[in-house]
Amino acid sequence: MFTQLENYIEKHGEIDQKDLKKIISKFKSRTTVRKEMLCNIDQTCKHFYFINKGCLRLYEIDDKGNEVTGFFALEDSIISANTSFILQKPSRDCLVSLEPSELLVIHHSDFYDLIKTVPEFAAVFHKFLEFAFIHSQMRIYSFLGMEGIDKLRWVMEHEPKLLSRISSKAVASYLGMTNSTLSKLRAKL
Repeated sequence: MFTQLENYIEKHGEIDQKDLKKIISKFKSRTTVRKEMLCNIDQTCKHFYFINKGCLRLYEIDDKGNEVTGFFALEDSIISANTSFILQKPSRDCLVSLEPSELLVIHHSDFYDLIKTVPEFAAVFHKFLEFAFIHSQMRIYSFLGMEGIDKLRWVMEHEPKLLSRISSKAVASYLGMTNSTLSKLRAKL
């Protein structure tokens, strides 16, 4: 169950086996059911997740009650309600398992202990933060002024698995449109 996580860490930098074992020892396995809430609005996020199998979704609810998706994480990726996890403040986001998932979970205190004591782990986290920032910036700037059809093409090019794995409603919220608009645009392609 930990092989994927080991490969993920090794892929992001050189690490000796002693430190790799120390990192892996801090993670616990967890399975989720479809639609299981891992962090809810106003909860403080205490965990960081590696996805062995499944899909997690990070979203918030706007003033009108609409779900606005910020990020999806599929196999071999990591995710948390980052702002809440880092600051240890109540979350504005919801983190939910979209399908039955097999996760590896690390608690906040163990996570930051590893950041302080294992430089290679800190480097993996740093790369994750860089990726998350760049991905968010690309999506924001790409979507500004884009027509709906162009947003859909962007997802088809950059994140094609979303369209086959994720519900249309969740993908539509990620693209900033209604589900019916997404359906009409998909029919045009």
